[in-house]
Amino acid sequence: MPTNPELIKLCKLWDELTEKLKEMGLYDFMDYNALFCKMEGDKAELRVGGSPGHVAHVHYGERRLEYYDNRMYVDEAVKGLMEGRAKAKCEIAMEMGRVIGVKCEDIKDLEEAFKVLAFATSMHARIEDPDYYYGPNLEKLDVECRIKEPIEREVCAVDKLLKKLEEAK
Repeated sequence: MPTNPELIKLCKLWDELTEKLKEMGLYDFMDYNALFCKMEGDKAELRVGGSPGHVAHVHYGERRLEYYDNRMYVDEAVKGLMEGRAKAKCEIAMEMGRVIGVKCEDIKDLEEAFKVLAFATSMHARIEDPDYYYGPNLEKLDVECRIKEPIEREVCAVDKLLKKLEEAK
């Protein structure tokens, strides 16, 4: 089955954004080296980090995705970004009482979903060590994102960085 040309464009967009985020110092080296987007037909598998199983499956025609990460704080941030930016209906996915990721359906904006997936890479590291990624006292962040609650801070940072990157085009 030939790969959907729209899916090829989305993977290229994701790849270009991951390069920019690497250049901005927002990725852990090991996470960055593991990244790829593999496509077949209407489906894409994106490796979004260095941990085994840190992947996302996107079903283009069905407008849904599964994102796998077993850290609740990362999943909450990804869920919030997918709902806010990609206009998706999402839920934290559980299996045998443990968090396994985020499932989204009815995604209105797949381009935004792929952008969020680019930011999912190393999100745990940025949340856990914001001074390393955003500078002492979070000086690289917009003032309104310099908040103590880590999930809100990361969601705000992603929103602001995406807006800046879009304005720079």
